[in-house]
Amino acid sequence: MMATSLNRLQYLPIVTLALSMMIGGYYFHTTVESWTTRIVSGYMSSLLDDVAHQVQDKQLDLYDMPQPEIDTFIDNLSQSRFGQRFTVIHSEGLVLGDSQLSNREIRALGNHSDRPEVISALTGNVGISKRHSDSINQDLLYVAKKLELPPDEHGHDTNYVIRLAMPLTSITGMTKDIELIFFALMASSFAVLICSSWFSNRKIFAVVKYEREQQEQRIEKSTRKIELLHQLANMLAACNSIKEAQVVVADIIPRLLGDINGCVSIMRESRNQLEVKLDWGGDWPASQVYVPNDCWALRKGKFHLSHEKHHNLTCSHMSGHENGTTMCIPLTAHGNTVGMFHLYSNPQTAQVTEETKQLAFTLAEHLGLALANLSLQEKLRSQAMRDPLTGLYNRRFFEETMDAEWSKSNQDNSPLSLLMLDLDHFKRFNDNFGHDAGDYVLKEVANLLTRCIGETQVACRLGGEELAVICPNTNIESSLQLAQLLVDEVRDLHLDMKGLSLGQLGVSIGVCTFPDLNGSTDEIVKAADTALYQAKDDGRSQAIHSQIKREPTKLNANDGPSEVLPLKKSE
Repeated sequence: MMATSLNRLQYLPIVTLALSMMIGGYYFHTTVESWTTRIVSGYMSSLLDDVAHQVQDKQLDLYDMPQPEIDTFIDNLSQSRFGQRFTVIHSEGLVLGDSQLSNREIRALGNHSDRPEVISALTGNVGISKRHSDSINQDLLYVAKKLELPPDEHGHDTNYVIRLAMPLTSITGMTKDIELIFFALMASSFAVLICSSWFSNRKIFAVVKYEREQQEQRIEKSTRKIELLHQLANMLAACNSIKEAQVVVADIIPRLLGDINGCVSIMRESRNQLEVKLDWGGDWPASQVYVPNDCWALRKGKFHLSHEKHHNLTCSHMSGHENGTTMCIPLTAHGNTVGMFHLYSNPQTAQVTEETKQLAFTLAEHLGLALANLSLQEKLRSQAMRDPLTGLYNRRFFEETMDAEWSKSNQDNSPLSLLMLDLDHFKRFNDNFGHDAGDYVLKEVANLLTRCIGETQVACRLGGEELAVICPNTNIESSLQLAQLLVDEVRDLHLDMKGLSLGQLGVSIGVCTFPDLNGSTDEIVKAADTALYQAKDDGRSQAIHSQIKREPTKLNANDGPSEVLPLKKSE
């Protein structure tokens, strides 16, 4: 559509010039013709003045002179050249002589009193006219002037008209020469205009096409960035953890920023350190943990570019990477700084351009809000799933996790063990030392559990002094080893609150393993509870597995192998 419009517009100056040339050519032709006629007639008038002067000097009586003498006089005039026709006409219209006609032809001429040039000359003006001469069969330009001679002795009228005629072909030739030059210039200008219009049209069309392609690319690029930013915001909003956010940013942000290394460091709750939690474009090459004073952006409260026109100041957390360009942007949400957004461009990769800078600001806004939302979600999730006193997971989380792990073990045919724990004689801590001591004991035991269990194992507080540990992929032997380790660690736990020794603590543990006990989660929990009560009945501070048959009598640690773990009663 645009090309068609351009093709039409390119003919507009050509058509306009052609019309103006036609109109101008017509007026030029008229003007040149009038101009040449005026110049030639002026020249002819001066010739007539010379002839009149000669006639007056010689005091010729033209009326009484024989016609042959007049012809001889006219023919001998220096002004009488080839192509110039002099005629002498009496005021009454009688032709007395003509330089190009014979006597017989002159006598045959009619009265010339009605000729326009003669009429104009007799009035005292210069008579000028153009017409075809029948006598010589030629188009002529006539110029006539009045000649007044002194009165003669016969009393004849002494007013005459001297007329000079020149062929129009001479004037036309002059006009054509000038017009030829003019029209040649016009034709060449027209040709130059056509060629320049064609060439300029091609160049303009090429430029327009290039700009259109560039604009389309810019629009496509901007649209793609907007879509990616929208996708990033949606995916970050759907993330439930920093680990999931890492997968999202590592996939989407390089599509936006290209080959630029970057990371996000998150402010710890103590607000005295920042730790790199998200990165993309490869592993973050600088410090993984740093203090706020190590970053110029955190000090200034706004973004910082390490290499600018007026300074080269690299942040301390980028020590060892001073040659590259670093951009640091504080991540804020709800008026609080939640972390830092870092970009690093080494000398071999692309520099941080203005476009990249603006895009980084937009990404920082999205990431700041996303991290704030994730932090809020984690706090709410922690409050909903964790026991506020011990920090262990609560009963609700225990039930959800137990169901999920049981389903997974049932599908994969993998072992799942459950440890049910109960602190021995816990009531005496509350009775003897107060509830603060009981809370202190629970916290210490919770810390012990957290230290002793594996990464895949989950410790929960079900209520009071009742605890539980879910152990995926743990068979009977491994679960008993863990249970016995916990019994020993609790027994060796030193409880000292504000310089006051609280004494020794014991724990009884009941263990159950799936699919050795092929039952539901409720049945597994019940079997572990039964084993727990059995451990208490058998003397406390010990671990018993529900699937191991017990001997009628209890065994000590020195009594050789038994299907029940060695027991040691607490005092």
